[in-house]
Amino acid sequence: MLTKEIMKEALKAFGIEQDSILLVHSSLKALGYIDGGAESVIAALEDTVSAGTLVMPTFSQTNWDTVFEDWHMDRPSDTGRITEVFRTQKGSLRSDNPTHSVAARSKHAADLVGGDPKGGERYGIFGEYCFSHESPWQRMYDSRTRYGVKAYVMFWGVGMRYHTFKHFSEYRFVEEVLSRISDETERERIKGELDHYPYPGGPDMVWPFYSSTRFFDELERQGIAKRISLGEGEVICCDVFDCVNATEKAIWERTQEMIVPPAYEWYQRALPYMK
Repeated sequence: MLTKEIMKEALKAFGIEQDSILLVHSSLKALGYIDGGAESVIAALEDTVSAGTLVMPTFSQTNWDTVFEDWHMDRPSDTGRITEVFRTQKGSLRSDNPTHSVAARSKHAADLVGGDPKGGERYGIFGEYCFSHESPWQRMYDSRTRYGVKAYVMFWGVGMRYHTFKHFSEYRFVEEVLSRISDETERERIKGELDHYPYPGGPDMVWPFYSSTRFFDELERQGIAKRISLGEGEVICCDVFDCVNATEKAIWERTQEMIVPPAYEWYQRALPYMK
């Protein structure tokens, strides 16, 4: 049985500074029985960043075809029991995005979730604003300069398959490719070849998806990703800034290896027009 104190003690191995921002992807059941359930997990995590900010994904993943029409700020989180308990607890604030909202609490929460929901767009498969320049994802990545603290992403009983910052990097890759095409007609043509919400699904989607699970070993070798055993499972933790930078470096240097074939073919078609 895991208790709050056992969990707190185990998390010390990651060396997370107490004033940090901590984003947690989670499964309540994966680590076995937890005394106090979701509330106990949240309390242990908040104690880990007692002078910082705890963040949880509160995504909308059901009724995908109508998610923009159905969105409201009190829509339940589809990303697990822990996230929904956290979202509804006193003091939690939520970002205004139909697909990739987050809930946050404590020191930097108001600024993290308070960006213009229609500001700083980035073109992408889930819409223009989920990973925009005004999004919580950008602000967590910028935490060292914006807030003077580090941001971490933790995987509580779940694997790197749930690494949402992967999509942040995909959006930034697309943004950079398009920005290097000076001819507006060609830029719009290349942009129009990408799949976009509501995307049709299937293996031939044109979007630079990459496997964060496959890339995990490299992050671990670089010391960016760390893991500990806890209860019946494990917990993984990465520094957001270092993780994103390592990922994007690999995407640009080993593009064919990193992204799915339809997207690599798209990139090859874009290359002749890029500066």
